[in-house]
Amino acid sequence: MTIEKINNSIFSHREKLLNHSLYSKIKDIEDLRNFAKMHVFAVWDFMSLLKSLQKNLTCVKTPWLPNENSQTAYLINEIVLAEETDIDQSGIRKSHYELYIDAIKSFNTNTNEISLFLENLKYKSIFETIKSSIY
Repeated sequence: MTIEKINNSIFSHREKLLNHSLYSKIKDIEDLRNFAKMHVFAVWDFMSLLKSLQKNLTCVKTPWLPNENSQTAYLINEIVLAEETDIDQSGIRKSHYELYIDAIKSFNTNTNEISLFLENLKYKSIFETIKSSIY
């Protein structure tokens, strides 16, 4: 499938995203803070989904075994590389999640909820953590 075909096949979905009403609802810094405090969970979730793809579509265990589709493995690993090891403005390697956290903190928004959520994952299952996070 060519890039043009892919672009054509996602055109209507892309247009919906670009014209989403959310963009007009963020009017000031407080709106942005509220959005970012919740959106950071989506950023974390994306990282988790990506790692799941890597686990299921590449080999991340020992002993290493060749996978069934090197093209897919390459694509997934390339995305993981970019998402986990980008470079911040100071030249420090950070994941996109960490860059997002830095951005949130830069406009004086606390990250307590996501920090507590991730801390709880060290001791509880994902399901227990989600259940205990709902208020």
